[in-house]
Formats: sequence, structure tokens, C-alpha cells
Amino acid sequence: MAFAKIVPCVAVMLSAALCVGASAVSAEEATPYPQRAVRMIVPFPAGGAVDLVARAFAQGMSTAWKQPVVIENIVGASGSLAAAQAARAAKDGTTLITGVGTTTSMLKVLKPKLGFDPINDFAAISLLTTFPSVLVVRQDLPAGNVRELIDLAKSQPGKLTFASSGFGSSLHLAGEMFKLVAGVDIMHVPFSGSAPAVNALLGGHVDMSFDTMPSIWAQVQAGKLRALGVASTKRTPAAPDLPAIGETLHGFDVTAWQGVLAPAGTPDAIVVQIARDIQRIAANPGFAKALLDVGAVVTATSPAETAAFIQADYVKWQRVMREAGLAPE
Repeated sequence: MAFAKIVPCVAVMLSAALCVGASAVSAEEATPYPQRAVRMIVPFPAGGAVDLVARAFAQGMSTAWKQPVVIENIVGASGSLAAAQAARAAKDGTTLITGVGTTTSMLKVLKPKLGFDPINDFAAISLLTTFPSVLVVRQDLPAGNVRELIDLAKSQPGKLTFASSGFGSSLHLAGEMFKLVAGVDIMHVPFSGSAPAVNALLGGHVDMSFDTMPSIWAQVQAGKLRALGVASTKRTPAAPDLPAIGETLHGFDVTAWQGVLAPAGTPDAIVVQIARDIQRIAANPGFAKALLDVGAVVTATSPAETAAFIQADYVKWQRVMREAGLAPE
């Protein structure tokens, strides 16, 4: 079943979970912020995994704050259109943005001449979730695990292909990191998005790909693709029987993430309050379980932890780009 088709079902589960756990942020704990509606910008289309998570947390914030948290999808230019608008917004907590690796750490690496800084022009608030990325291969590829795939690639240098959603995308850089760490030569085949990349893999036109679990897992469960490993150092609770690639390649980790940012200069008190309220929402077991069921692991963090995480993510992808010989735009 396509991910977009399960969004309404998940939304119902999340709504029920939030109703059960609404007391986690009671009226007695309310603070003066916010006094009016808050806009949360999402740099991807409605109906996708990032949008689903943003809407789930927005609903929780609305319940906690007793003010609307309105999702605004601003799509285009690898997330830079949304990020640019958010960076110029009022520094009063009334505009937030959903940040992911593509629109923050990777965007800073890939496009250093944007006119704004995708990291330093924002105040880090909290992570929301991590999305385990999964290494998948076409059904008839003669490799049953990561080690066998590496051996196959080494026996046929430059012959195997991996699909991505475009040059510089998180899926592209995941493949480049795999090539570096495994020491293999695999040809990159870029597409104009994740959906056509998956279709090419399903059709047997390419050999392998990395994608987030919410986007690819239905095809794996249907037996149309084979998952060889979750692209992290540890196994994910969303699929505990699937080996981590880090079990074969030490330190390998391309876990996707999603967080909340505000324009730099937003008062610290507001940033801290939002982070604490997100932590209360994330602590609701029903809420966390509903997201885990679609492959998203709830991961609330403090502002300091979030800033350190994003900086480390930037350093990692900067190194991958440099070692892979990929020139920024």
C-alpha cells in the first residue's frame, strides 16, 4: 500500500493518541506563548512522510497551546524556497519550519551561495523523528545480504547501479557514502524524485537504492523489493529483524531526521518552551507508537542537543561530498 494512502489512517490513530494524552500538557502548565496562531512551514508536499510528522506534532502543539498551529507547504528548489522564507520571518516564535537533512546540513554543503545560511540563520529547537533509511535491491539481484552485495560489486566494478531522487539528494549522498565506506564502484543513476527512482528499481532498470522506511517499506512487505539492511549503526525498532548496515560496515549511518527550527534571534525562552512541549508530546506512548507503525521513530531533543546534531550532520556530509569528489553548486 502506498504511503500516501495510509496517511488518513495514521492521522486517525494520532488524533486518538493525542486525545488520550492531552493531559500531558495541562492548562495549569500553560504559558503566555503563543498569543496567536503559529505557522509551521513544511518544505515538502502534503501527504508525504515529513508532512505527516509535522501535522502530527502540530496537532499536539495546538492542543497544548490552545492556539492553531497551521501547516504551510512551500515546495521547490530542494527546500531552499521554504528555508529562505522562514529565515526572513519574524523572530517571535510565530513562524517555525520543519527541518530535515536535505534542507539544512545537506543544503549548506551543496549550495553555499544561497544568500542565506541554512544552519546559522535558524535557532535549533528539537528533533521530532528519525526515519531509518533502508538499502533495497531488485528482487532478482544475486545478493542476500550487505556482504554479498559488496562482494558482487567488487567482482563487477562500475557495473551495478543505484538510483536516487536526484543529484545531491539525501538518497544520492547515501549511495555515495556506501561506495566510500564499502570501497566499491557503483554507478549513480539520478531521477527526478523518489517515486520514479523506486519505479525504476521495481522495473529492474537499476540494481539498488536507499530510501526512507515510510517511503519504501510497503514494497518490501509486498515482496516486490528486498531489504538488505537499515542504514544505521543499530537496528531500528520499526523492523528489529532487519540487520543494520553498521553491523557489516563499521560506523555507517545515513539515518534521515526531521526537526523544528525557528528564525535565528527568536527569544531563548520561546525556543526552550517549544522544545519542552515537544518532549511532552513525544512522551505519549500512543503517539509514538502510531508514528513507529509507519517507520518514524520519535526522537525529541533539547535545543543544544539539536544544534549539535545538525552541526555533526553537516560535517559528515561535507566529508562525503569532498571524498566523493562532488562539487557544490
